[in-house]
Amino acid sequence: MTRAPRPAMILGWFGVLPFAGLTGALAVGLGDAEQIADALRLYGAVILSFMGGVHWGVATLRSENGVPPYGVSVLPALWAFAMGFTSPPIGLLGLAAGFLALLAYDLRCVRRGDLVEWYGRLRLWLTLAVILCLVVAGFIGS
Repeated sequence: MTRAPRPAMILGWFGVLPFAGLTGALAVGLGDAEQIADALRLYGAVILSFMGGVHWGVATLRSENGVPPYGVSVLPALWAFAMGFTSPPIGLLGLAAGFLALLAYDLRCVRRGDLVEWYGRLRLWLTLAVILCLVVAGFIGS
């Protein structure tokens, strides 16, 4: 299959909506900026952790015995957790960096054949949208 399954595309883009909505709320000054930034950091941490978990699932399906695939699956959650203890601008920009690093690893896995091609394309566009939102929010919050 060269195209992403329709449910993956739809649900993936629905997952971007909170990033866009919260960033938009920050941009127009809707509500308490600190609470909105905290909500954005929390949602970003949840999603980054979820995206890392993909690698645990792949490693499990392949009955991997090595540490790297499992380690890579846990690192995004640890990074996201750490970003929760920073100021909102640093945390938001740090999450953006985490998403970028995981994207680079995911695309490497696609090139190696560990993940299907459509996953790489979908991840690229979804992650670019998420990173844009986090960077904009990070600069608004600084």
